[in-house]
Amino acid sequence: MVARGAMTRHWGKWALGVIAIVVVIAALAIALRSPGSRSSEPRRGVAGTNSGATPAAAAVNPVNATTISVAGADAVSVGTRMVHDDAVADDVLFLIMAAQRGRCAPVQAHDLPRMAVIARLPTLSAAAGSSAEAAALRQGVRSVVRAIVHDAPCTGALDLRIGPYTRVIDPKAYASAFPDSYFDPSLISASTEFHGAGLHDRVEDTCTPVAYAVLPLDETRPWQCAGMRATARSRILALCRAEGASPDSAAADIKNLVGGLPANCQ
Repeated sequence: MVARGAMTRHWGKWALGVIAIVVVIAALAIALRSPGSRSSEPRRGVAGTNSGATPAAAAVNPVNATTISVAGADAVSVGTRMVHDDAVADDVLFLIMAAQRGRCAPVQAHDLPRMAVIARLPTLSAAAGSSAEAAALRQGVRSVVRAIVHDAPCTGALDLRIGPYTRVIDPKAYASAFPDSYFDPSLISASTEFHGAGLHDRVEDTCTPVAYAVLPLDETRPWQCAGMRATARSRILALCRAEGASPDSAAADIKNLVGGLPANCQ
């Protein structure tokens, strides 16, 4: 389709972000080939980032989850940061899920990092910087992720215990609900605008980058925005996929659509 091809070429610059995340995850996956070692309330979900996913309680049974406990100085340090800093928790859980996916399903290993970049998630930002504190956090996170993924089974929910931090999370559900699950790991399905499409199909859909380019998941939005942004994304996807639409008219329609949202939802 003419409109789709013209619009999606603009978003090629995000490939560098994918590469950066893939490099980190690949390093973790390689490290997992050698032997390694194998409590807080679940953190909040971000209001307004998901428009219609089902709560994880409907699918994740903590009784059936495999407990993966990590102890030691790194676990205490990283777990404490996860308890008090949602950005750190977001990144650590993302890296665990992505590294486990790389080990258990290599063919789909790049889906999570690719979608993270498409949706402009702030992945790997929590420990960014050149300070000694940031470097120590990165080292601790690598150690914790390696230990967890080395011991984690490839199926079923995980009861993660990282120092003082605890979380029951289902890797399959996390991937199904991604990228919204980056901010709220309790979700178990994709937002309603994607009509139940799986992660791989959404990543491969050339209109997905168009929808997230104008309405990214790059910050917390008021809960009132959730439905409006999901509806707008759905309409953007339809505009992008429309047969015979010209790039100029489609771009103008998308601009007007976003401009029609309340300012704090744009």
